[in-house]
Amino acid sequence: MLGVSGTQNLIPLLSRENGTGRGIKYYVPETRLQNAVFSCFSGGMGKLGQESVGEAAPRLIELLKRAYADEWFAHYNYFLASTRISGSYSDSVARLLVRKSRRNFEHAARLGTRIQQLGGEVVERLLALADHATDKPFKLPNEAWSIEPVLRAVLDAERTSIRTYSELHATAREVDPVTDRLVVALLNEAVAGEEQIERLLADDEPDMSGG
Repeated sequence: MLGVSGTQNLIPLLSRENGTGRGIKYYVPETRLQNAVFSCFSGGMGKLGQESVGEAAPRLIELLKRAYADEWFAHYNYFLASTRISGSYSDSVARLLVRKSRRNFEHAARLGTRIQQLGGEVVERLLALADHATDKPFKLPNEAWSIEPVLRAVLDAERTSIRTYSELHATAREVDPVTDRLVVALLNEAVAGEEQIERLLADDEPDMSGG
């Protein structure tokens, strides 16, 4: 169950059939999801904190919203892809996609919190996310059942994240150390994710035990 321990309430994230016809369910701790969602409504930053960011705030908010929208696209589509893929290693790849989907959700929550702290507003309507996302948010390939095209789409999404977070880092590092710490952490995850997917695509017998 995704490494879950203890007695937390668990939310079923998805159910899919494995090769034996038995259903496999994946779960995430309810408290983690609730904390991630509710963190987006934690209020703004104090006056002095906002003033310290100064004129850079509008551009930072714009870039944070782009990253926020991209994380939501990845969250949903990774989840969807995990329910559709089939063939060799499909169960392992599905578990990998579930872990990535969960992390995208948590990333979006952290980005939403920072947007509000800077005086911005998170995107309220799901349909409006497309207006803020990059030109290439994560999209499922036509062969959504096939592992290699799905992993290549994930690789493209990781590279999009690297570009977005690199631009955010360049904008924030001199004017907003709080945003920059968040961005650097997410950038490091994206770089590690790119390396992992590149390795899996080059491996005939991929190890899906990592992030």
